[in-house]
Amino acid sequence: MTERAATGVGRIAGAAGRGFAAAVHALARAMSVVSVVGMLFVMLLVTYNVVLRLSGQPEVRGIVEYVELAMAVLAFFALGEAERRRQHVSMSSVVDRLSGRTYRVVRFVGGLGAASVAVLLAWASWDVLAAALETGEYKLGLVRLPMWPARVAVFAGFLILALEQIVTAVEDVRRGPEGGTRVHGL
Repeated sequence: MTERAATGVGRIAGAAGRGFAAAVHALARAMSVVSVVGMLFVMLLVTYNVVLRLSGQPEVRGIVEYVELAMAVLAFFALGEAERRRQHVSMSSVVDRLSGRTYRVVRFVGGLGAASVAVLLAWASWDVLAAALETGEYKLGLVRLPMWPARVAVFAGFLILALEQIVTAVEDVRRGPEGGTRVHGL
């Protein structure tokens, strides 16, 4: 393959990679918006329930069940966005002291390792989701709520987290240790 053809293939691969990263980022942002809207819903519902209680009215029936279900969506739908913004807890004191190829290899392997764990968690949660759908699992409490929305949130949250971790690993390798130096050929 000539150098010119290799450059063309590299540009196409780079464009496809940027498109994939943009799609993953957009999905993570959309899920975080759902998370924020859910948090507002929970806050309004709990506030409404307190107002009802203080005014001597009957409380919202099953509020605990609604809040528990919503909390699963809130927490897991925000995982991908936290990774995209690099707001997850991380220990980089050793990695930040590395440079060049060693830095890129450690960041890439670490990112793929983290993504592998998230994929395994998504896979395990898929099995739980499938079982919940198959059996028609419901939450026990004052109201009968299906468990599948929470199970979907766990699966989707781990899946988008894994995709974001892959994108983050590739971006770290491309940027290099200082964050501004782009590594050519990747």
